[in-house]
Amino acid sequence: MGSTITLHHLAKTYPNGQTAVCQLSLTIEDGEFLVLLGPSGCGKSTLLRMIAGLESISEGEIHLDGRLANDLEPSERNVAMIFQNFALYPNMTTAQNIGFPLAVQKQDPAQVESHAASVAQTLGIDHLLQRTPGQLSGGERQRVAMGRAVVRRPSVFLMDEPLSSLDARLRARLRTEILSITRRTGATTIYVTHDQAEAMALGDRVAVLRGGILQQVDSPRNLYALPANAFVASFVGTPRINLLHGTVHAPVDGVMTVSLGAQQLALPYPLTRDHQMLRVVQGQPLLIGLRPEAIRLAEHSRATPFERPLTGIVEHVEFQGHEALLHLSLGGQQADVPPQPSALAPHLQSRWSATALIQRVLRRSGLFNRRPLSPPGPDHFPTPAPIRSGIGELVVRDEPSSPHRRGQHLPLLVDVRNLLIFDHHGERISPDPTRTPEL
Repeated sequence: MGSTITLHHLAKTYPNGQTAVCQLSLTIEDGEFLVLLGPSGCGKSTLLRMIAGLESISEGEIHLDGRLANDLEPSERNVAMIFQNFALYPNMTTAQNIGFPLAVQKQDPAQVESHAASVAQTLGIDHLLQRTPGQLSGGERQRVAMGRAVVRRPSVFLMDEPLSSLDARLRARLRTEILSITRRTGATTIYVTHDQAEAMALGDRVAVLRGGILQQVDSPRNLYALPANAFVASFVGTPRINLLHGTVHAPVDGVMTVSLGAQQLALPYPLTRDHQMLRVVQGQPLLIGLRPEAIRLAEHSRATPFERPLTGIVEHVEFQGHEALLHLSLGGQQADVPPQPSALAPHLQSRWSATALIQRVLRRSGLFNRRPLSPPGPDHFPTPAPIRSGIGELVVRDEPSSPHRRGQHLPLLVDVRNLLIFDHHGERISPDPTRTPEL
């Protein structure tokens, strides 16, 4: 059985004034596999060590199954921690390393040996029981570290980037084993990583941190499709989301368009409610997010009612084996993720998002769809600006046998239902234009 872990306004500030974790509140359910995801230095490992009792708490509370755990010793929390560096005893055999937690509890040596052998068999290392860590490969040492954690039958597993030092093929195999073991034991698991592919593959939910602040916690699917802000959108997904500077133009009796510099995307009529929200931010600097799968080549196919044309100039073809990535120039301006103001921290965890505020404005203003003077024409492909230096501001997927070359003009079709639109602070404005929320 696992434990429910509740973090209430948890914070960690070091004596030099550096804040590692900022007012973080989160509940991890019994038996859940939660992944803490974020770049190096964002506070993931610090948070994990606070839960384990290895790091003091500056503010807030930790509850384990409803019991306040702030002052509990690590040994009293029934948690097992697996570190990046394995932390095995070099002078002990595999059997002794796995059985060490039970030996410390002064259990019967025969039972310790039996439990260690059983766990080693589950992990596929029972033939290595008499070897020392120096005689094992990296993957084998990681299995021993996992075995030492599993043998205690803890209610909570805390894993701090346990696979980061292994090669990609071995990481993929051990991910499956970690998931299998935690599911079988029923333990609640918190797994720290900076690898978004690992997070998406493992987590029931993923919590994204940036600068010690919780940005979003959600299922992998929702995290990808409905990111809370531009940072989450850019951190999750391979290849990275296309993020461009843009502006919304909404004439009273004309077609609403999203400008991407030298080219424009005309939104279809009638507008969805989420597209209507864009009237409030027309003329303001925005960030326009497009996943690579929202864009396709239009050389041999017609546009659907929700697709709009663009033209790109090939600047670079990146061969990936199973696909090719085309780096295209649109004549627009590629955007970076905005810095995170410290004052934004309470706002990010508030239910009063920009989307909710805009919905309130629309409700009071009575704005509604107006028929455009002329419907947008999906068959006209605009002319991009001349080729610029660099590798382009747009990435599009293509077949691995792609014949396209640098300097070639390509017609593109963009599904405007998949536009992700953020304000200049990076907060999401238009989350899901295919959905019609109640106002």
